Amino acid sequence: MTIELEGDNIFKWNVKIAGPEGTPYIGGVFVVQLNFDNYPFKFPNPKFVTKIYHPGVNNTTGDICVQHLEQTWAPVRNAAYVIEFLLTLIKNPDGENPQDVEIAQQFKSNYNSFAATAAEWTVQFAK
Repeated sequence: MTIELEGDNIFKWNVKIAGPEGTPYIGGVFVVQLNFDNYPFKFPNPKFVTKIYHPGVNNTTGDICVQHLEQTWAPVRNAAYVIEFLLTLIKNPDGENPQDVEIAQQFKSNYNSFAATAAEWTVQFAK
């Protein structure tokens, strides 16, 4: 994992996360932007810059379901907490609270097809 600032803006980080072993995302590198505009009173809002085929990520906008972050955030939390949340999201996709309903339905009904498409997108977009 690496972290880079977006230009000179210290409030926008681009976090590069390697696709975890045992997932269809292995071999890919995914860029997630963290926006710290209202930190520490609001969590640094994460958004996938790299396209990822995942039920918890909107494949058009990169938005993620942040319900868990909203419910558990406190000003004592830090960027490491958000990055750990992102790693868990990538490692453990599920069909609950989806950002992309079609991907979630495929994940629930035909995991092998979901995993094949996720692996294809990883090769195509997460270089």
